[in-house]
Amino acid sequence: MQEIDHAIKTVFSLNPNCFLDLTFGSQRKTKLKEIADPQINVPELRADKAVIVEDQGKEYCIIYEAMLQPDQSELPTFALKALGNQYMSRQPTLVVIVYLEKRKYASFPNYFENRLGDLATQFVCNKILLWEHKDRILNGELKELAPFLPLLYERPDPGLIEVQKSLLAQTPDPKVRADLTATAILVDIRAFGAEIVLTKFSRKELKMLKETSIVQEWLTESQQEGKREGKREGKLSLLEVILAQKLGALSPELMRKLQKLNDAQLNRLGLALHRINSRKALQAWLQNGASGNDNK
Repeated sequence: MQEIDHAIKTVFSLNPNCFLDLTFGSQRKTKLKEIADPQINVPELRADKAVIVEDQGKEYCIIYEAMLQPDQSELPTFALKALGNQYMSRQPTLVVIVYLEKRKYASFPNYFENRLGDLATQFVCNKILLWEHKDRILNGELKELAPFLPLLYERPDPGLIEVQKSLLAQTPDPKVRADLTATAILVDIRAFGAEIVLTKFSRKELKMLKETSIVQEWLTESQQEGKREGKREGKLSLLEVILAQKLGALSPELMRKLQKLNDAQLNRLGLALHRINSRKALQAWLQNGASGNDNK
């Protein structure tokens, strides 16, 4: 989920209005005022996808939470974020859960309740099932959400990559277009695997991947001590794509060595990418840098 969370944060930071259109419709009266900076200092409770909006002269904070799969245990945390932000900012705060994958889950919870006999405390969030807005994405109304199209199908076809590229080509700002394309690549790696992604994107598109904010944010986080354990699969696939773009197709031997790296070693490799410009340099790093002995 970490790579998808990065993808959601990237799209949100590039165009928060897209999320408001998703929530209220394109003819909405609710207007974006600014991206919020919630004043909760506990890292686990930071709301990093929040906006301040204005409606009929009154300001509100809306916190967006994305979930790949239903997890009822997360809802108290969402409630705590909302209540903590409202207490600190004195602004009415609402939570919207954006569910990204339908699959065969039985339900998509948006509330929890603590009950003791006739006593009950409830907290209700709003929820959006993204696959219900698939047509709005495909017709270009919500084209900024095109990177997430593969998540909206139970059995996504790799042909969706061309649809993504066509929709994102309509983005006028080249920097925004590059970040959205990088986001699509990240989602596509998860949906289809690195080998298919390498055949669907040009060398130019793959080259710009490592320069975009979504990858730079991950590389910056890699340097932080005590970072979460994390899922390594998305990180590994992303590095495989970048290395293949730089060095050409990797040998089965190099692929096997990469696949044996743990999460911390993948972080170190991410930081060393700028100086790995040949297969020989990669081989040397795997012999020295992977063990923490790379002092260059």
